[in-house]
Amino acid sequence: MQAKLSRASQIIEMTGIPSVPEELVLLQDELNKKYPNTVTIANLIARNPELLGDFLSLVNTNVTNEKTEIRDAKAAVNALGLNEIYNLFMASSLTQAIAQNSLEKEIMLHGAQAGLAAAELSYWVYDVSRSEAYMAALMQNTGSIFLSRLNPEDYAPFFKTHLSAPLSSLDQEEAEFQTTHMYLSILIAKKWNIAPELYKAILMHHDPDFIHKTANDSKVSHLTALIMASNYVVAIANDSQYLTQELKSYRDLGLKALNLPENAMKAAIAAVTKWGNSKGIAPGGH
Repeated sequence: MQAKLSRASQIIEMTGIPSVPEELVLLQDELNKKYPNTVTIANLIARNPELLGDFLSLVNTNVTNEKTEIRDAKAAVNALGLNEIYNLFMASSLTQAIAQNSLEKEIMLHGAQAGLAAAELSYWVYDVSRSEAYMAALMQNTGSIFLSRLNPEDYAPFFKTHLSAPLSSLDQEEAEFQTTHMYLSILIAKKWNIAPELYKAILMHHDPDFIHKTANDSKVSHLTALIMASNYVVAIANDSQYLTQELKSYRDLGLKALNLPENAMKAAIAAVTKWGNSKGIAPGGH
Protein backbone atom coordinates (compact mmCIF):
# COMPACT_ATOMS: atom_id res chain seq x y z
CA MET A 1 0.00 0.00 0.00
CA GLN A 2 2.77 2.45 0.88
CA ALA A 3 4.43 2.00 -2.52
CA LYS A 4 1.12 2.71 -4.26
CA LEU A 5 0.58 5.83 -2.17
CA SER A 6 4.11 7.04 -2.90
CA ARG A 7 3.60 6.57 -6.63
CA ALA A 8 0.22 8.30 -6.40
CA SER A 9 1.89 11.21 -4.62
CA GLN A 10 4.48 11.47 -7.42
CA ILE A 11 1.74 11.63 -10.03
CA ILE A 12 -0.15 14.25 -8.03
CA GLU A 13 3.02 16.37 -7.87
CA MET A 14 3.42 16.06 -11.64
CA THR A 15 -0.18 16.96 -12.45
CA GLY A 16 -1.10 19.25 -9.55
CA ILE A 17 -4.19 19.32 -7.32
CA PRO A 18 -5.97 22.69 -7.40
CA SER A 19 -5.85 24.61 -4.15
CA VAL A 20 -8.86 24.73 -1.88
CA PRO A 21 -10.78 27.93 -2.70
CA GLU A 22 -10.54 30.72 -0.13
CA GLU A 23 -14.30 30.70 0.36
CA LEU A 24 -14.21 27.05 1.40
CA VAL A 25 -11.35 27.64 3.87
CA LEU A 26 -13.19 30.58 5.43
CA LEU A 27 -16.42 28.57 5.53
CA GLN A 28 -14.70 25.75 7.39
CA ASP A 29 -13.18 28.24 9.85
CA GLU A 30 -16.61 29.72 10.54
CA LEU A 31 -18.23 26.30 10.98
CA ASN A 32 -15.51 25.30 13.46
CA LYS A 33 -16.48 28.16 15.79
CA LYS A 34 -18.53 27.37 18.88
CA TYR A 35 -21.38 29.50 17.54
CA PRO A 36 -21.19 29.73 13.72
CA ASN A 37 -22.81 32.83 12.24
CA THR A 38 -25.35 31.84 9.58
CA VAL A 39 -25.23 35.30 7.96
CA THR A 40 -21.44 35.00 7.55
CA ILE A 41 -21.88 31.50 6.12
CA ALA A 42 -24.46 32.69 3.58
CA ASN A 43 -22.23 35.62 2.56
CA LEU A 44 -19.25 33.31 2.00
CA ILE A 45 -21.30 30.98 -0.17
CA ALA A 46 -22.56 33.94 -2.21
CA ARG A 47 -19.11 35.49 -2.81
CA ASN A 48 -18.46 33.67 -6.09
CA PRO A 49 -21.54 34.02 -8.36
CA GLU A 50 -20.64 31.09 -10.64
CA LEU A 51 -19.94 28.81 -7.71
CA LEU A 52 -23.13 29.99 -6.00
CA GLY A 53 -25.15 29.02 -9.09
CA ASP A 54 -23.69 25.52 -9.16
CA PHE A 55 -24.22 25.14 -5.41
CA LEU A 56 -27.88 26.19 -5.54
CA SER A 57 -28.53 23.84 -8.46
CA LEU A 58 -26.92 21.03 -6.49
CA VAL A 59 -29.06 21.83 -3.45
CA ASN A 60 -32.28 21.92 -5.46
CA THR A 61 -31.70 18.79 -7.54
CA ASN A 62 -29.92 16.50 -5.12
CA VAL A 63 -30.62 17.15 -1.51
CA THR A 64 -33.47 19.31 -0.40
CA ASN A 65 -37.01 18.03 -0.14
CA GLU A 66 -38.38 21.55 -0.05
CA LYS A 67 -41.42 22.06 -2.28
CA THR A 68 -40.25 25.50 -3.39
CA GLU A 69 -36.97 26.19 -5.16
CA ILE A 70 -34.14 27.54 -3.03
CA ARG A 71 -32.93 30.68 -4.79
CA ASP A 72 -30.22 32.16 -2.56
CA ALA A 73 -27.52 31.23 -0.06
CA LYS A 74 -29.50 32.46 2.96
CA ALA A 75 -32.44 30.20 2.08
CA ALA A 76 -30.07 27.25 1.63
CA VAL A 77 -28.49 27.83 5.05
CA ASN A 78 -31.95 28.03 6.64
CA ALA A 79 -33.17 24.85 4.90
CA LEU A 80 -30.16 22.60 5.48
CA GLY A 81 -27.95 21.65 8.41
CA LEU A 82 -24.48 23.17 8.57
CA ASN A 83 -22.74 19.87 7.76
CA GLU A 84 -24.92 19.48 4.69
CA ILE A 85 -24.11 23.04 3.62
CA TYR A 86 -20.37 22.46 3.93
CA ASN A 87 -20.37 19.13 2.08
CA LEU A 88 -22.43 20.46 -0.79
CA PHE A 89 -20.42 23.67 -1.12
CA MET A 90 -17.25 21.58 -1.15
CA ALA A 91 -18.71 19.30 -3.81
CA SER A 92 -19.57 22.30 -5.98
CA SER A 93 -16.11 23.81 -5.46
CA LEU A 94 -14.32 20.57 -6.21
CA THR A 95 -16.30 19.89 -9.36
CA GLN A 96 -15.68 23.39 -10.69
CA ALA A 97 -11.98 23.36 -9.83
CA ILE A 98 -10.93 20.03 -11.32
CA ALA A 99 -12.52 19.14 -14.68
CA GLN A 100 -10.72 20.77 -17.62
CA ASN A 101 -11.31 18.73 -20.79
CA SER A 102 -13.96 16.42 -22.21
CA LEU A 103 -12.61 13.23 -20.63
CA GLU A 104 -12.22 14.88 -17.22
CA LYS A 105 -15.76 16.26 -17.44
CA GLU A 106 -17.03 12.79 -18.40
CA ILE A 107 -15.34 11.33 -15.31
CA MET A 108 -16.76 14.02 -13.02
CA LEU A 109 -20.22 13.74 -14.57
CA HIS A 110 -20.27 10.01 -13.87
CA GLY A 111 -19.27 10.73 -10.26
CA ALA A 112 -21.94 13.41 -9.96
CA GLN A 113 -24.62 11.07 -11.31
CA ALA A 114 -23.46 8.36 -8.90
CA GLY A 115 -23.57 10.96 -6.14
CA LEU A 116 -27.18 11.73 -6.98
CA ALA A 117 -28.03 8.01 -6.82
CA ALA A 118 -26.13 7.52 -3.55
CA ALA A 119 -27.86 10.52 -1.99
CA GLU A 120 -31.23 9.04 -2.91
CA LEU A 121 -30.31 5.61 -1.52
CA SER A 122 -28.98 7.12 1.71
CA TYR A 123 -32.58 7.87 2.76
CA TRP A 124 -32.68 4.25 3.98
CA VAL A 125 -29.19 4.25 5.60
CA TYR A 126 -29.27 5.43 9.20
CA ASP A 127 -25.64 6.54 9.62
CA VAL A 128 -24.98 8.31 6.30
CA SER A 129 -26.37 11.73 5.38
CA ARG A 130 -27.41 12.65 1.85
CA SER A 131 -24.48 15.02 1.42
CA GLU A 132 -21.97 12.43 2.70
CA ALA A 133 -23.32 9.85 0.26
CA TYR A 134 -23.17 12.38 -2.57
CA MET A 135 -19.61 13.40 -1.77
CA ALA A 136 -18.29 9.83 -1.51
CA ALA A 137 -19.72 8.81 -4.87
CA LEU A 138 -18.69 12.09 -6.51
CA MET A 139 -15.10 11.71 -5.32
CA GLN A 140 -14.66 8.00 -6.11
CA ASN A 141 -12.91 8.49 -9.47
CA THR A 142 -11.30 11.92 -9.11
CA GLY A 143 -7.94 10.15 -9.10
CA SER A 144 -8.71 8.96 -12.62
CA ILE A 145 -8.60 12.57 -13.78
CA PHE A 146 -5.02 12.98 -12.61
CA LEU A 147 -3.94 9.62 -14.04
CA SER A 148 -5.51 10.65 -17.33
CA ARG A 149 -3.35 13.77 -17.45
CA LEU A 150 -0.30 11.57 -17.98
CA ASN A 151 -1.78 10.53 -21.33
CA PRO A 152 -5.49 11.28 -21.92
CA GLU A 153 -5.90 9.13 -25.04
CA ASP A 154 -4.35 6.08 -23.41
CA TYR A 155 -6.21 6.49 -20.13
CA ALA A 156 -9.75 6.71 -21.54
CA PRO A 157 -10.02 2.90 -22.01
CA PHE A 158 -9.01 2.35 -18.37
CA PHE A 159 -11.91 4.49 -17.17
CA LYS A 160 -14.39 2.71 -19.42
CA THR A 161 -13.12 -0.65 -18.14
CA HIS A 162 -13.73 0.44 -14.55
CA LEU A 163 -17.38 1.06 -15.42
CA SER A 164 -17.97 -2.37 -16.95
CA ALA A 165 -15.55 -4.50 -14.91
CA PRO A 166 -15.36 -2.83 -11.48
CA LEU A 167 -14.06 -5.92 -9.68
CA SER A 168 -11.37 -7.08 -12.08
CA SER A 169 -10.14 -3.92 -13.79
CA LEU A 170 -7.61 -2.61 -11.30
CA ASP A 171 -4.79 -5.05 -12.08
CA GLN A 172 -4.28 -3.53 -15.51
CA GLU A 173 -4.29 0.02 -14.15
CA GLU A 174 -1.83 -0.90 -11.42
CA ALA A 175 0.48 -2.63 -13.90
CA GLU A 176 0.50 0.49 -16.07
CA PHE A 177 0.89 3.14 -13.36
CA GLN A 178 2.20 1.23 -10.28
CA THR A 179 -0.80 2.65 -8.41
CA THR A 180 -4.54 3.01 -8.89
CA HIS A 181 -6.99 5.87 -9.14
CA MET A 182 -8.25 5.20 -5.58
CA TYR A 183 -4.90 6.18 -4.05
CA LEU A 184 -4.87 9.43 -5.99
CA SER A 185 -8.50 10.02 -5.00
CA ILE A 186 -7.73 9.75 -1.29
CA LEU A 187 -4.77 12.13 -1.59
CA ILE A 188 -7.08 14.65 -3.24
CA ALA A 189 -9.68 14.04 -0.53
CA LYS A 190 -7.12 14.64 2.21
CA LYS A 191 -5.87 17.88 0.63
CA TRP A 192 -9.47 19.12 0.47
CA ASN A 193 -10.04 18.11 4.12
CA ILE A 194 -12.75 15.57 3.32
CA ALA A 195 -13.83 13.37 6.24
CA PRO A 196 -11.77 10.17 6.76
CA GLU A 197 -14.85 7.93 6.50
CA LEU A 198 -15.38 9.15 2.95
CA TYR A 199 -11.86 8.54 1.70
CA LYS A 200 -11.74 5.14 3.40
CA ALA A 201 -14.87 4.22 1.44
CA ILE A 202 -13.31 5.57 -1.76
CA LEU A 203 -10.28 3.35 -1.18
CA MET A 204 -12.55 0.31 -0.78
CA HIS A 205 -15.04 0.82 -3.60
CA HIS A 206 -13.47 -1.77 -5.94
CA ASP A 207 -12.71 -4.30 -3.17
CA PRO A 208 -14.88 -7.47 -3.21
CA ASP A 209 -13.85 -8.13 0.41
CA PHE A 210 -14.92 -4.71 1.70
CA ILE A 211 -17.65 -6.10 4.01
CA HIS A 212 -15.13 -8.16 5.94
CA LYS A 213 -12.56 -5.34 6.01
CA THR A 214 -15.08 -2.80 7.31
CA ALA A 215 -16.80 -5.11 9.81
CA ASN A 216 -15.90 -2.78 12.70
CA ASP A 217 -16.98 0.43 10.96
CA SER A 218 -20.55 0.38 9.72
CA LYS A 219 -20.41 3.91 8.31
CA VAL A 220 -17.45 3.16 6.03
CA SER A 221 -19.11 -0.11 5.04
CA HIS A 222 -22.35 1.67 4.17
CA LEU A 223 -20.58 4.47 2.26
CA THR A 224 -18.63 1.91 0.23
CA ALA A 225 -21.78 -0.06 -0.50
CA LEU A 226 -23.62 3.10 -1.55
CA ILE A 227 -20.87 3.91 -4.07
CA MET A 228 -21.11 0.40 -5.52
CA ALA A 229 -24.89 0.37 -5.76
CA SER A 230 -24.95 3.88 -7.23
CA ASN A 231 -22.54 2.95 -10.03
CA TYR A 232 -24.98 0.27 -11.12
CA VAL A 233 -27.84 2.79 -10.94
CA VAL A 234 -25.97 5.15 -13.27
CA ALA A 235 -25.44 2.37 -15.82
CA ILE A 236 -29.16 1.51 -15.75
CA ALA A 237 -30.32 5.13 -15.91
CA ASN A 238 -28.04 5.83 -18.88
CA ASP A 239 -29.07 2.63 -20.69
CA SER A 240 -25.37 1.88 -20.64
CA GLN A 241 -23.27 -0.51 -22.68
CA TYR A 242 -21.35 -1.13 -19.46
CA LEU A 243 -24.18 -3.17 -17.92
CA THR A 244 -22.25 -6.44 -17.57
CA GLN A 245 -22.67 -9.49 -15.38
CA GLU A 246 -19.66 -8.30 -13.39
CA LEU A 247 -21.35 -4.96 -12.75
CA LYS A 248 -24.43 -6.83 -11.52
CA SER A 249 -22.26 -8.88 -9.15
CA TYR A 250 -20.67 -5.63 -7.97
CA ARG A 251 -24.15 -4.22 -7.31
CA ASP A 252 -25.09 -7.33 -5.35
CA LEU A 253 -21.99 -6.94 -3.16
CA GLY A 254 -23.02 -3.41 -2.33
CA LEU A 255 -26.64 -4.32 -1.66
CA LYS A 256 -25.52 -7.10 0.67
CA ALA A 257 -24.22 -4.44 3.09
CA LEU A 258 -27.36 -2.30 2.84
CA ASN A 259 -30.84 -3.00 4.14
CA LEU A 260 -32.79 -1.35 1.32
CA PRO A 261 -36.47 -1.81 0.51
CA GLU A 262 -37.44 -3.10 -2.92
CA ASN A 263 -38.31 0.35 -4.26
CA ALA A 264 -35.00 2.00 -3.28
CA MET A 265 -33.06 1.21 -6.44
CA LYS A 266 -36.03 2.26 -8.59
CA ALA A 267 -36.17 5.58 -6.75
CA ALA A 268 -32.45 6.14 -7.35
CA ILE A 269 -32.76 5.27 -11.04
CA ALA A 270 -35.67 7.70 -11.36
CA ALA A 271 -33.66 10.46 -9.67
CA VAL A 272 -30.68 10.02 -12.01
CA THR A 273 -32.97 9.81 -15.04
CA LYS A 274 -34.70 13.05 -14.03
CA TRP A 275 -31.77 15.10 -12.75
CA GLY A 276 -28.65 13.33 -14.01
CA ASN A 277 -27.72 15.84 -16.69
CA SER A 278 -28.83 19.02 -14.97
CA LYS A 279 -26.45 21.93 -14.45
CA GLY A 280 -26.28 21.32 -10.73
CA ILE A 281 -24.37 18.09 -11.06
CA ALA A 282 -22.43 18.75 -14.25
CA PRO A 283 -18.73 19.71 -14.10
CA GLY A 284 -17.98 23.40 -14.21
CA GLY A 285 -16.82 24.84 -17.49
CA HIS A 286 -13.28 26.04 -18.25
